[in-house]
Amino acid sequence: KKQTDRIIQNEPDAVLIAPFYYEETVRLIEYCQQRKIPFVFINSNFQDNSKLSYVGQDSKQSGYLAARLMSYSINQGSKLLIINISRVLDNHKHILNRQTGFESFFRENTNHNIDIINHYIRDTDKNSISNSLNETFSKLSQIKGVFVTNSKGYKIARFIEENRLQPLTLIGYDLTEENVKYVEKNIIDFLISQRPVEQGYGGIMTLFNHFVLNKRVQKEQHLPIDIITKENYKFYIKH
Repeated sequence: KKQTDRIIQNEPDAVLIAPFYYEETVRLIEYCQQRKIPFVFINSNFQDNSKLSYVGQDSKQSGYLAARLMSYSINQGSKLLIINISRVLDNHKHILNRQTGFESFFRENTNHNIDIINHYIRDTDKNSISNSLNETFSKLSQIKGVFVTNSKGYKIARFIEENRLQPLTLIGYDLTEENVKYVEKNIIDFLISQRPVEQGYGGIMTLFNHFVLNKRVQKEQHLPIDIITKENYKFYIKH
């Protein structure tokens, strides 16, 4: 809220938004609409027809891809966890879209007799996560895969390592330093990269093309969905 106030007080000519927080995003959109200020979304495609453009992944399709990757390493009758780690999940539409995409894959591919359990962790400190996961894993047997819908996969990987729960397929998002640590240990099997640098660059270039070059820009600019593993992660790290 404080940062949104600052943006409005500065009377910008354009706004680049990563719409993490629903209420403040709506407020910022309304401000831009009233003053005919162009705005571009990155990271999450907030559904608003007045936006100039969106630059980023197709969130639902990335979840669908994660499910396909998961399907290669599990057997019929396996249980899968979808873990959402967020204090306010409803604010993060891209996370919900990833979950929808993941579930859609197994629903549409009926040859997979898979039981999917959604697990929502609201308190994100280590002890709360451990207590929550201990309860879940003690109740459920045959959990063969875990899909973490945001960049917090390392927190689940740490729990898996400490409790020796492997073999278990773990898929998450984002090439962060914490996640790379567990990719190197073969605890996180796959990371899905969102190309954050390209999102930011593409968003600013979109505004540049609109303002300076008077070019017509695409409403949706989807970036590739990269699959990161132990074998290729180093090629994605910029030094």
